[in-house]
Amino acid sequence: MGHLPISSSNVYPLPEPKPGYRFVPALIGRSTDPGVITLVECPSWCVVDHVASRSVFIEDINHEGEHRAMSLSPSHGDRVPLEVYLSQWPASREENGQTCLAVDLDCEVSSYGRTAALALADQLVAFAADVRRLAQTLPDDAPSPVRSQADEALRRVRTGGAA
Repeated sequence: MGHLPISSSNVYPLPEPKPGYRFVPALIGRSTDPGVITLVECPSWCVVDHVASRSVFIEDINHEGEHRAMSLSPSHGDRVPLEVYLSQWPASREENGQTCLAVDLDCEVSSYGRTAALALADQLVAFAADVRRLAQTLPDDAPSPVRSQADEALRRVRTGGAA
């Protein structure tokens, strides 16, 4: 079987991607075969390298935004039990391929649409206000030559990471 020579008569330009999207390469196929590179429409907020994160089928491609993380365990700073990020599974029937807010609580992921995500944000703000109110009732910290990990983390957050 012969191959067609490449010429301007048989090379077609890509259509314009949807607004807020771009075309990126994606590697499709099992790890036991070389796979195929194809172009997929990818939202501008997606940070996934779709070649490095090979998908077996094109329907398995997912898009993820930058992860935001918070550790609720000050004594285990290396453990990040809470992450939020934008997520989209274009071929998903559950979210109809729509972008959602993924909330990963210690490897248990829940998806939220816009209304539910805003309600979650309101609940977190109210919870933070409760934490602040309770914290303000505590006695002043005694001077200590050694700061706890939680105190040091809070100091970094308040000073923007300055040493």
